[in-house]
Amino acid sequence: MLLVVDIGNTTTRVGVWDGGEVGVVSVSPTHELAASARVGEVARQASGQGAAGGEVALCCVVPSAESAWREWAEEEGREVFVVRGDTETPLRNRYRDPARLGGDRLAAAVGAVRRFGAPVLVASLGTATMVDAVSAEREFLGGAIGVGVQTGLDALAKSTEALPRVAANEVAGAIGADTEECLGVAAVHGTAGLVAGLAERMREVVGANAPLAITGGHAELISGYLRVAHEVAPTLLLEGVGAVWEHHRGERG
Repeated sequence: MLLVVDIGNTTTRVGVWDGGEVGVVSVSPTHELAASARVGEVARQASGQGAAGGEVALCCVVPSAESAWREWAEEEGREVFVVRGDTETPLRNRYRDPARLGGDRLAAAVGAVRRFGAPVLVASLGTATMVDAVSAEREFLGGAIGVGVQTGLDALAKSTEALPRVAANEVAGAIGADTEECLGVAAVHGTAGLVAGLAERMREVVGANAPLAITGGHAELISGYLRVAHEVAPTLLLEGVGAVWEHHRGERG
């Protein structure tokens, strides 16, 4: 069994990779895991599910949080395997500058191919809204990065004096009757429309039948407004991290 970790800008998810399956055992705000002691608490919770020793495989977009995990792993005598944008994976990486590619995007793409085959599209709905494409030849092609659901709402509240701060939630219809509803409608319907539009354009490149997987903290919310076929896959990124780790373990024999 392997401890797999997805350290995002907002949320950190920790799971146990066992026989090709992931069980999510912890979801925490990333800012709470800035010290090795707190990391240890979360890791011990996962260890209770079976990941008692050995390596930790992770992807991370927050360097300070990665440092805390590395410090904890060193204290525990564990090795750390990190999935980055230029890490070798079962996919051929066609990104122009892999060193600038987020490891989370690459891991999610690996997880999507493992679960759905290729070609495939994957939308990650978190602090940013990202839609990426993998070709039928299992090439990671890249994709698109847009503002996240809650990130856009927060930016409007911060950048204006008249607009209130609201949380992204379900909305009753497509027309808001007050300012708060208008903001919510634009956030959820706008994001759903963005994902659907990008998926339509990307399918012109990789194939009309490419499935769309959606993951990330706002995947369940946006799923209800997304008018294209898709599947919600909450553990997709962790599955990709585990699959990339296994790929490298196999190379080591």
